[in-house]
Amino acid sequence: MSIVSSKPTITRKELESVLDCLISERLEPGEAVKNLEIEIANLTGVRHALAVNSLTSAYHLAFLAFDIRPGDEVIIPSYFDPAALSALRQAGGTPVLVDLAEGSLFPSPEGVKGGISARTRAVVAAHTFGFHAPMSELRETGVPLIEDASHAIGSECEERPAGQSGAISVISFAPSMVITTGNGGMVLTDNSRYYSAMRELRGGPSTERLGFDYTMTDFQAAMGLSQLSRLPDFIRRRREISRAYHEAIKTTPHRAPYAFGESFVYQSFPVLFDAPAEKIEKYWKKSGIEVLRPFPVALHTHLSLRALDYPNSDRLSKKLYALPIYPTLTRKEIEKITRALGRFV
Repeated sequence: MSIVSSKPTITRKELESVLDCLISERLEPGEAVKNLEIEIANLTGVRHALAVNSLTSAYHLAFLAFDIRPGDEVIIPSYFDPAALSALRQAGGTPVLVDLAEGSLFPSPEGVKGGISARTRAVVAAHTFGFHAPMSELRETGVPLIEDASHAIGSECEERPAGQSGAISVISFAPSMVITTGNGGMVLTDNSRYYSAMRELRGGPSTERLGFDYTMTDFQAAMGLSQLSRLPDFIRRRREISRAYHEAIKTTPHRAPYAFGESFVYQSFPVLFDAPAEKIEKYWKKSGIEVLRPFPVALHTHLSLRALDYPNSDRLSKKLYALPIYPTLTRKEIEKITRALGRFV
């Protein structure tokens, strides 16, 4: 049987939590949603948290809270999850894509500053794959930040909890994330005005004006609470597995973008293979291990922009693969992956 690239860690505890909600017929947003919002706010040290049904919804609410209008610009990395781009289109704003710095998973602060204009309303910054973006340098631009902490929840970046550095922050709870609610997300802010606007626009049983149907169900939140209680264990296990992969890759011509670090979450374990795509995919398929490109289509491709203007993002979209990494990988499975990694030369 092949080893899949990603798998959520679902146990009896999650099943019992969801079943309790279903038995009591609590499906609409209720106590579990409120409790998840409180727990995520406490974890990140942010005053306000709103649970939503997807990462795209979280971004859309963030853009609307910033009052993004046609002609307003938002800076987004070109090598990035498409949720931000999709939400910005809904809000009517204009994306300004920035290439990654060479040898990095993030745009340089200088590259971001070069994209800022009089029409810039926000900068999106993400801790891609659980590594940390240079948040303090990005804050120095003076442009409000939207921090995407999806891949780094539960970690600290520059002595702050991930999710605390943005004027608004977003988190995804999709199945491949560090914790999951099946699907869903969270949007966070210390700004009471932003919070009030997003709460009304999210919709739900308590709103008094028209909004969107962006609410999370109570049984999803119940799953999220169960997952959150084991977040430290999930992160510890991901770090253990990543350490084994780092040891295995030392003897190969391939490389990971960053050296092993105890502060990283390792939502994914990215590898740049020194081989053609056809050879890579054939080898790992034959080995019975699913290895995928995390972002196979860079955002500049979606916008039909020239790849030559985004060389680093374009290269990673084609060359960067992710090894399976999740807490339920067994010792034998990890050994199988490390052996295959060491032999792939």
